[in-house]
Amino acid sequence: MPDKQINLLIVDDRPDNLLTLTMTLESTDYRIVTAASGEEALRRMVTEDYALILLDAQLPGRGGFGTAELFQLRECSRRIPIIFITANGEAAEQLMSGCEEREVDYIIWPFQPEALRRKVRQFVRMDLDRRRMKEREDLLLKRAAELEEANLRLEETVRKQSHSESVGRVIGETSADVFLLIRSSGHIVSVNPAVRAMFGYEPDALTGTLASRLLPSTEDWFPLSPSRFGRRHKGGVVVEETAVRQDHTIFPAELQVGRVQAEEQGLYLISIRDITEHKLQYMRLERSLDRQMKDLRRAGELLEREMRERTRIAEELRLSYGQIGDILECVTDAFFVLDNDWRIRFLNRTAEFRLGVTQEQALGRLLWDLTIFGTREYEFLIRTMELKAPMQDEFYSERGDGWVNVSAFPSESGLCLYVQDTTERHWMKQSAINSQERFYKIFKASPSLMAIHSLVHRACLDINESWQQHTGYTYEEMVMGGVDLLMVHDAAGEYSRPVQLGTGEALQNVKVRYVTKSGENRTGLLSAEIIDTPEDACVLTVITDITERVETERELARLDRLHVIGEMAAGIAHEIRNPMTTVRGFLQLMGSRQAVPPKDMLDVMVEELNRANSIISEFLALARSKSTDRKRQPLNRVIAAIAPLIQAEATLAGKSVLLELRPCPELELDEKEIRQLILNLALNGLEAMEAGGQLSISTCCEGDCVMLEVGDQGSGMNPEVLGKLGTPFFTTKEQGTGLGLAVCFSIAARHQAKLTCRTGREGTVFTLRLPMNGAPSPDIHA
Repeated sequence: MPDKQINLLIVDDRPDNLLTLTMTLESTDYRIVTAASGEEALRRMVTEDYALILLDAQLPGRGGFGTAELFQLRECSRRIPIIFITANGEAAEQLMSGCEEREVDYIIWPFQPEALRRKVRQFVRMDLDRRRMKEREDLLLKRAAELEEANLRLEETVRKQSHSESVGRVIGETSADVFLLIRSSGHIVSVNPAVRAMFGYEPDALTGTLASRLLPSTEDWFPLSPSRFGRRHKGGVVVEETAVRQDHTIFPAELQVGRVQAEEQGLYLISIRDITEHKLQYMRLERSLDRQMKDLRRAGELLEREMRERTRIAEELRLSYGQIGDILECVTDAFFVLDNDWRIRFLNRTAEFRLGVTQEQALGRLLWDLTIFGTREYEFLIRTMELKAPMQDEFYSERGDGWVNVSAFPSESGLCLYVQDTTERHWMKQSAINSQERFYKIFKASPSLMAIHSLVHRACLDINESWQQHTGYTYEEMVMGGVDLLMVHDAAGEYSRPVQLGTGEALQNVKVRYVTKSGENRTGLLSAEIIDTPEDACVLTVITDITERVETERELARLDRLHVIGEMAAGIAHEIRNPMTTVRGFLQLMGSRQAVPPKDMLDVMVEELNRANSIISEFLALARSKSTDRKRQPLNRVIAAIAPLIQAEATLAGKSVLLELRPCPELELDEKEIRQLILNLALNGLEAMEAGGQLSISTCCEGDCVMLEVGDQGSGMNPEVLGKLGTPFFTTKEQGTGLGLAVCFSIAARHQAKLTCRTGREGTVFTLRLPMNGAPSPDIHA
């Protein structure tokens, strides 16, 4: 398979079929792209190259064959193979017969996943073979062109060579060293092509220049004479100098100068060899030797340290036997050594404390006379001596009023006892049991939906009563039947990726939608936390059902919208009634006079009607719910198109405009609406400033959003005006309608963008955050 992923295009109008095909073909070798129609598939094929198309034969509209014919008409999709997916074998044969000019196949639904994957692999290999063949053809054409060019250069070089045969043999065309043929004055007569790789110059560019251009340290060599050359370079001794490339970088070079025996006198040949690699090898060798010497010294130090350490360990071992008794005395557990007659031969201080006697009083006495053990402990010790095997057991000591763990180690000479007080451990164990019982009671009685899943097997281990009541699934169905609750993330009211329980992913109040056994969709807040149990690591899943709360919030939002509609209706009635009253008065006046009114009166009537029409047009723009013509295009180009208009308005008012448009990616934009938004904000900013003020318009990228900022240098807005910003028919202008900013907020909402404002004494800045990927932009407070 190739190094990069192969693009596969699946075209089907049913989302469940798209999901099934995507999961069947899911592989690290493929990048799968889906389309719900033939038109969407064509749009995707314009921007990307695909190796194979899987096409639904019963596609709505043109159908599978009609869509394939549409692909045939486009250059970008003409040669792409197609696998038709159909439930009718005869229809598939007809499709095959109608597509004889391209590579097609079909598979009948339902299909075998491996059969589909095998067909896809065959077509992918065919596509890779075609691509490799095309690359080989392009490479052959490129190499043929290079050979032709090299041949032309060679012919040109041969024509330019006018030097004698002896000079041509000295300048080796294939040598990696550079050969300079120079005059005694230091001027270069010719140079071999190796100068191109070593110095970066073209050979012709150096003809006639001084050799010191390449070798600055040789400037004092010239002019050369046979006597002076003999004194300086006896026997062609190799010297090391510094050479300079065309890009002014330097490198070490070996030079060897020779006099050319030719008819033309005063010619010398300088051979130049780049010894950078030789120097680097020498430096690496020196560093390697230095590291080896350091390693040897370090090894010697380590050996010396190890010898000292062994001496110290031997001394410590000699002292350790004396310290064992001290250690046994310091341990907090009781330790006894008994002989075969059950007489005490040694006991530590803790054992003295437990027995209530001193070591002098206990040594030599029978264990039975002094011990706090009961009958069960005695039987345990006797059985240990009989079996001659180490044993361990735990007892409740009534005399010691607590639990003890007794470890017995028999030997040929007797028995060693290690008695550990485990009372605290028992209390901790009982506390854990009590805590587990409390957790189980909370788990069962909680009103939230709770379940426990194993992280190892990803199976449901337990559910509570609330889970059963809300989902309708019984304990047997969830735990024994292997039923999994269908759940998806709920992001901004739209379904996203499914949620898999039991994956170990920690979650906190994630809003999800889950489907009950009866098919009802309910909403909840999902939290998941990993818990440790003695058997396996598990995850506790808690779902707080908020279905009723969501419905209540939705109803409140509906009532709020009705309230806003009422306010807007009152505003529209007020704004339109004023011009209608004016026109009505003029019409009544015309009726009473029975004459055509003066022109100025008609102008006033037309102006009032235009005002009413403007209010209705802006209201319709505000009420529009969807963008009609969103295309992928750069935001900076839209701003640049209307910049002259804004600049003209600013110039007429004695103000200026500053554009700061930084590079930004293309976005899905309705150009007309974005123009209207920018013009509204820009004109508002110009009207808010006095003469001499400057309006700034800037763009930039921030995170996954493109930022558009329009700022002015006005006096800012007071909190009362800021609180009503964007409210329809609210305006501070004498001739304003109060719908400009409301339209701007509506346009931003249709683009899933966020329009915010910050204001102060220095001016006001409106910020529009446009998401790059079409998802809603994060919330920003003004």
